[in-house]
Amino acid sequence: MRPLNDLPKISVRPKFRFLRHIVLALALIAVLGVGYVTGATVTNGRQKLDLTQFWQVYDIINRRFVGSLDQKAASEGAAIGLVQSLGDPFSAYLPAQARKDLDDELKGEFEGIGAELIQKDGLITVVAPLDGAPASKAGLKANDIILKIGEESAEGMTTDEAVAKIRGPKGTTVLLEVARLKVSEPIKLSIIRDSIRVKSVEATMLDGNIGYLEIRQFGDDTVESVKKNVADLAAKSPKALIIDLRNNPGGYLDDVAPIAGQFIAPNIVVKERYKDGRTEEIRSTEVPIMPHIPLYALVNGGSASAAEILAGALQDYKRATLVGQKTFGKGSVQDIIPLKAGAALRLTIAEWLTPLNRQISKKGIEPDVVVEGDKTAESDPVLAKAIELASR
Repeated sequence: MRPLNDLPKISVRPKFRFLRHIVLALALIAVLGVGYVTGATVTNGRQKLDLTQFWQVYDIINRRFVGSLDQKAASEGAAIGLVQSLGDPFSAYLPAQARKDLDDELKGEFEGIGAELIQKDGLITVVAPLDGAPASKAGLKANDIILKIGEESAEGMTTDEAVAKIRGPKGTTVLLEVARLKVSEPIKLSIIRDSIRVKSVEATMLDGNIGYLEIRQFGDDTVESVKKNVADLAAKSPKALIIDLRNNPGGYLDDVAPIAGQFIAPNIVVKERYKDGRTEEIRSTEVPIMPHIPLYALVNGGSASAAEILAGALQDYKRATLVGQKTFGKGSVQDIIPLKAGAALRLTIAEWLTPLNRQISKKGIEPDVVVEGDKTAESDPVLAKAIELASR
């Protein structure tokens, strides 16, 4: 499976920050795995990097720096700095522990506060808090901007650096200060970390013989769980089905086509456009269990990545009515490329287009029926509207 970058994980901050650029050449050779050194130039295909200044600085450090160079920290710092130089918030170098954390989260088990973060317009932004997780219970919301973590300003942090500071053992506390749209003063939240176990799918029957399917993320068990729950709901002959994709930050791209295939005939689900202009079509091949039942998909600003792909495909084929708010707008493809010693490179390699060639990145998916308001313990205006539409 190819994971998407919807779950930013811990990234090692270099012990010697000033070495990040000093050891850049080492990263160019070791991380790219290609090229050769010729005097002051590293050649990689048609591109050439002038490393004259690098070698000059490196020589000065070797001769005059009073400390010693931590080779492991320098190597990982170089790799981190190289990927950060791309200016892409979705690409990252993942040390071995960060790679393990990513795998654990997509399995649905980790320790922390249960919120997905991304760097958006240079700001650490909440994609979505997971339902029932400490972040959600403490009042953190989608699109909140994190200003401080503890007493430290989040300004200038990468997503991985912010995540590393927010994550921690069960039972410990992290203090966050956030900015929220339409709230004039910063909001301070005290969140107690916990073990997070994400059940990716929930299903039930609502009043009025309406089926309800909530997909919380696209993880290891999501496809089989969706298939089982859709079959169980279909056996009850519901008059309509509501698919809840709110605050679903995404997960595995490979999950989307078989899930879409429960509702649409075999067809294009998403297109990937690569750097060379090549476009690859990803299709569903499933025989749909519910090919004709009226569908209503719930979306909001926390619906991102794989959730947006599914919503966009259902909307393009006029298979579902989208209800809620505009989605997050995360429309690029990340590949997880294994490296030595358990590390990995998470790299943006393509962008997504819906079946009708609509761009998702930075634009999001607009709902067919706009309903403002968040789900609370007392009310859920988006779900209420979908039930109203399904009952007609």
